[in-house]
Amino acid sequence: MMTRTEHGGTNGFLIGLVTGGAIGAALAIAFAPRANELRQRAAAAAADLTDAAARGYQQAAERIVGVADGLTAKGHAVRDDVADAVGRGAREVEHFAMASKTASAARRS
Repeated sequence: MMTRTEHGGTNGFLIGLVTGGAIGAALAIAFAPRANELRQRAAAAAADLTDAAARGYQQAAERIVGVADGLTAKGHAVRDDVADAVGRGAREVEHFAMASKTASAARRS
């Protein structure tokens, strides 16, 4: 046999359970549109971050290509300068050899 305290406790539990369920459902309905908005904001932020990363990568690649082109041009200029110096040196050696040959032939005569 149930006493009055046990019966009142059961009713209180059931009323709390129904009230809690109703409050939970109301909160879920209230926050559901905000959750969707939050997902949309997160997706937009991720898209913005992806775009910013792509732009940064493109800018870095352009800078690297620019530096590489500049280094290539400087390398070509150095190569040309060295080739000119080697050519001048070869001509000077040839002139020296010819002068030596001429002086040697003049001494023999």
